Amino acid sequence: QIDCGAPVIAVDFARKPRSPFCATGCMDGTVHVILVETHSGLEVREVAPGTIKHSKYVRTVAWSCDDNLLATSSADGSVQVHKVVWNGLDDNIRLEKVETLNLNSIVESLCFHKNFLVCYVRGTPFLSYFDISKDFELTKHNLNQGPGNAGFSDHVSFCVMDMAPFGDYLALATDTSRNIIIEFATGKQIRNLYGHQNDGFSQPKIAWSQNGKYLYGNTQDASSLVVWDIASATIVDRLEGHGNNVRDLFSSKSSDTVVTTSFDKKTHIWLTPMD
Repeated sequence: QIDCGAPVIAVDFARKPRSPFCATGCMDGTVHVILVETHSGLEVREVAPGTIKHSKYVRTVAWSCDDNLLATSSADGSVQVHKVVWNGLDDNIRLEKVETLNLNSIVESLCFHKNFLVCYVRGTPFLSYFDISKDFELTKHNLNQGPGNAGFSDHVSFCVMDMAPFGDYLALATDTSRNIIIEFATGKQIRNLYGHQNDGFSQPKIAWSQNGKYLYGNTQDASSLVVWDIASATIVDRLEGHGNNVRDLFSSKSSDTVVTTSFDKKTHIWLTPMD
């Protein structure tokens, strides 16, 4: 058990295969990196406590897929990127700061994908792509690249509250009852997914199925987990079982398993074998 000292807002487990780390972001701006060992029972301990600190609450935390890079964003408009440095043998583990990005407003969501750190800053009409291989060089991809949006490149019609990459695509959960699939390289919208409800007072969450054919998401008006078929952009299922709204979800990349947590104080594990 790790005492974080403040309410935990965001959690993410390392994405690099067999990496034993997870991270939590808290209401007081602190980030806790935790080593999880399972060699002789479950043992957890904090790594380099006090290293990562934002001036306002942490909005999200995310690990890269092929290295122990951790990005943390905050309501103070900053993103910090750290690397866990460890030889895997001894207890000498340290957090090395790689970059600090100071943006204009709350960084609501971020993810790593294809050597980029992708961020969404509240009140902007674009996604910010930072190229890790080029000293975090910035490229902006406008979010209004869809039907009927010509001439409205500066208009902000939604906020990206969560994002999930898969292959050549990026899924975006917004606060306007709309989930969007874009081409990762160009930012062009290729699917709009509707039929659920999420507004500015909700916490939209999304995840891809293992095969990339479906998108899972929560909805503000029910306790179900919504399943969209991406090819047809239609809802094909609603997984019922929670007694209150789904707060967060995780979809395994190695099995047909989805984990959901809810305001009903329960965690459900779903087996979702879909062709």
